[in-house]
Amino acid sequence: MRVLITGGTGFVGLNLAQALLGHGHQVDFFDLREPPAPFMQAIGDARARVRVETGDVCNASHIERVFGAGGITHVFHGAAITPGPARESLAPQQIIDVNLSATLAIVRAAAQAGVQRLLFPSSLTVYGEHLYGTAPLDEETTPPVPDSLYAITKYAAERAALKLGKAWGLDVIAGRIGAVFGPWEGNTQVRDLLSPFCQVAAAAARGKPAVLPEVYAPREMIYSRDLADALMLLLSAQRPAHKVYNLSVNADWSGVLPQWCDMLQGRMPGFSWRYRSEADIPTIHFPDNRPRTTLSTDRLRGDLHFSPQFTAAPALADYAGWLASHSSYFH
Repeated sequence: MRVLITGGTGFVGLNLAQALLGHGHQVDFFDLREPPAPFMQAIGDARARVRVETGDVCNASHIERVFGAGGITHVFHGAAITPGPARESLAPQQIIDVNLSATLAIVRAAAQAGVQRLLFPSSLTVYGEHLYGTAPLDEETTPPVPDSLYAITKYAAERAALKLGKAWGLDVIAGRIGAVFGPWEGNTQVRDLLSPFCQVAAAAARGKPAVLPEVYAPREMIYSRDLADALMLLLSAQRPAHKVYNLSVNADWSGVLPQWCDMLQGRMPGFSWRYRSEADIPTIHFPDNRPRTTLSTDRLRGDLHFSPQFTAAPALADYAGWLASHSSYFH
């Protein structure tokens, strides 16, 4: 496959690109910035299978240039703004332009270019308040009720991509991604809400203490390398039975956060952590610390035979090894 990854220098895009290159595929990056130097160093000789196009997904001529390079067989349309509440209020039109309007332009361009499949990364946030219930969230039976501008644009883009893909003869699949953590997460200026795992990693890399506000509430998460494997399955699967898949691993990682802090305290010079006292100001932020229910992954496991490779201990060891080699990523 030659996979065009829009928003390729973001968290999920870099993980997917590294996984694709590791399996011998070719990757085209399309983003406002070039891939970070630590990533290009990490992929080594696979750089020969990478093309980089800097540009704006909201610019028609930039999109035309990217697809005009030819050879693209698959598209992962990851370009998006992941806003916090402040940005939603300050820049709603920009969020709609990037998350929704640009999606329609990319779907049209992919269809015209004869691309075999476009994979759209949707979000667990489309389920809205159902996230805080008790029943597993099912693609078929749980009605989406998006209640943030991000969730609204993601759900609208998901449905529009599926509808227009069918109309224009393009195979479109949507993956509703759960909460993610792992290598290559960082501040890209378009991702306002970083996982606590990433915030702790950044503090450790800078030799700063981490002050946690409270115990992290139950939270199902997926390690970024497992997510990349699931995305590769969705890109390459022959005639998958469904058009929408939840992407998660049904593992509660909230209790693993103190283990992560302890591990880095023992490995990273100058780093320490604690829960806040009355006199403390937290340095680690939990944007939403309400307990969440799980995502049903029956489709993902049944249709695509997905099996995650990382449980807690291997994931933390892998992430710590990555951080030791890439601490400059946070400087």
